[in-house]
Amino acid sequence: MTVHDDSHPESDDQDQGLFSLDKSVTSRAYVAEIWKRRDFALSLPIEELQSSHKDTLFGNIWHLGNPLLTAGVYYLVFGKFLEVSRGVDNFVVWLIIGVFTYQLTSGTILGGASSITSRQGLMRSFRFPRAIVPISNMIGELLAFAFQFLVIVIFAFATGVGPSRRWFLLPVILLIHTAFNLGGSFIAARLNDGFRDIQQLIPFVLRLAMYASGVMFPLDRIVGRNDLVDWLVRLNPIASLINFYRWMILGTELNVATSALTVVESLLILWFGFRFFKVAEYRYGQS
Repeated sequence: MTVHDDSHPESDDQDQGLFSLDKSVTSRAYVAEIWKRRDFALSLPIEELQSSHKDTLFGNIWHLGNPLLTAGVYYLVFGKFLEVSRGVDNFVVWLIIGVFTYQLTSGTILGGASSITSRQGLMRSFRFPRAIVPISNMIGELLAFAFQFLVIVIFAFATGVGPSRRWFLLPVILLIHTAFNLGGSFIAARLNDGFRDIQQLIPFVLRLAMYASGVMFPLDRIVGRNDLVDWLVRLNPIASLINFYRWMILGTELNVATSALTVVESLLILWFGFRFFKVAEYRYGQS
């Protein structure tokens, strides 16, 4: 007769391949558990991407059509009506690089904020590393950005910009960008899980960050007028991340010191965001 010891339920869970929500799980073991479930993390955003336009006439064509229309609208408003393009070479490409790369950041952080609260049912049904939820949201935003980046390339070629050796740095730039986005997503997810009003405040913070990031106009038009503005611009990693892409595609000026600071900031935000999120792992899905 076999006697089952029920005094260690977490051990039983691990023996059965289930993930323990115990706070004592090390970061290395936690990341390993996420890697084991990478197919699950990929399946969530892919399913959402496939179903997002299933009820429309043109279906998945909208994944490319939406960024094309967005680029056209911004070009008309800021390039023609407001004449912000004065002094900016190849303004249309310069602009859509800013718009789409910023959307990658804002979409990842805003989606991450609601990722835990919107997946309560899933988390009550299965045990898995909760970080998979904001990670899958981030993957979904990256998939959407793939279509947007294709639009950037189309506009670049159409305006006479050809590929250069700098383009080979795209994976590195994306990696740095993703580190910042995912770290911010982790922070937003935990804050919103504990205080739901955060989700209403984040869009305003992101809007302020957009104006301080030079998405739609060159930052040199606002720098030097106010010490606070100068300070925000210098410490704003989003502005530098956007400039990485503009430098890569258009060859705009790149400040080495600012770029190095952005890499450090992005890695620190990812490190802090991951630890900040993981500490409350046991709590997600309980409310």
